[in-house]
Amino acid sequence: MRNWKVNLAAAWVAQFLCIVGFTAAFPFLPFYIRDLGITDPDGVKLWTGLLTSAGPISMALMSPVWGVLADRRGRKLMVERATFGGAAVLAAMAFAGNVHQLLILRLIQGTLTGTVPAFITLVSSMAPASEVGFSLGLMQMAVYVGASVGPLIGGVVADSLGYRWAFGVTGIMLLFGGVLVHALVQEKFVPPSNEKGHTGFAASARTVAHSLPILGVVIALGGIYLGNQTARPLLPLLVETLQPDPSLVNTATGSVYGASAVASALSAAVVGRLADRWGHRRMLILCGMGAAVAYACQAFSPTLAVLIAAGFATGLFSGGLLPAANAVLARFAPREQQGAIYGISNSVNAVGRSLGPMLGALLATAWGLRAAFLAGTGLFVLVTVWVAATVKVQPPEADSP
Repeated sequence: MRNWKVNLAAAWVAQFLCIVGFTAAFPFLPFYIRDLGITDPDGVKLWTGLLTSAGPISMALMSPVWGVLADRRGRKLMVERATFGGAAVLAAMAFAGNVHQLLILRLIQGTLTGTVPAFITLVSSMAPASEVGFSLGLMQMAVYVGASVGPLIGGVVADSLGYRWAFGVTGIMLLFGGVLVHALVQEKFVPPSNEKGHTGFAASARTVAHSLPILGVVIALGGIYLGNQTARPLLPLLVETLQPDPSLVNTATGSVYGASAVASALSAAVVGRLADRWGHRRMLILCGMGAAVAYACQAFSPTLAVLIAAGFATGLFSGGLLPAANAVLARFAPREQQGAIYGISNSVNAVGRSLGPMLGALLATAWGLRAAFLAGTGLFVLVTVWVAATVKVQPPEADSP
């Protein structure tokens, strides 16, 4: 295989492009829902929760299938499936005539996309064991850097051309990312032998069930996504209550998302490297408690400036959670099962992403927008306690390939 760092660089740029596309459109989903004819405030909240949850629901069903195929057919192929398939469906969202069509497209999107877990599986299979945390931290950094740029681009596009054009940008960015992977990433994939039944979904599920650190991290990752998605889809509506000039709501929303993403990008690679050296459990506990406090600060933000600062703090701590947790999976999971185990993990993550928006919408409807952010605080406290109780063993060391 060509130098793994070259593949990592190409994957980083492609992941960045994909996330720029995703975050150019979806932060403004509540406002697109209004454009599609839903004007009742409670209706906007409920449809935001439903549409945000729809994609993860179908993704939860398909992720194990794609994970098993990654182990059998190659990890690069699964990245190409996620990028090219996602490009077609997301571009189609720009032509949705009503929220019902948008819902159908979101369900289809969930079955095809999943660029983040696809890239995680690809990179973790290529990186030396001693560099897994660092490599996954860099890939998570690509997610956050893309997420810091995407909302700003999307806000400008939405303000000047409309929300449909923001979805068009998403499709174009995913297309570019897929082309880059196809052209530059080289994978010398050798399908593993299954003579002893060590591959496939059933074998991987047994591995997850019988390894407490893997099981603990899989559930913790689902809790992290649940905590983030309980509040995050409703952030534009909270920004709207704090932004006195309605014409600047989209730009202000992009600024809040961007501040969080910038902080996450700064912390992802650093925490990934520190986790390799100081211990993944220690970093998971530290970042989990910090994220809980930061969400509480968002819940009580009296001004837009305070909300931006709280969003920055949230990104700083939550940015370290995902690379540290995924590094545990990469270190503990057998190589011939990594795709399937990441697929199982992504299914749990998708359940968290699907339940979070619905939970947040129900809490916001019953007790106000800020209740969803307080719920995020409580969930991150629970995740931290769970990690402390289950992830008590350090990932085994291995020689670099």
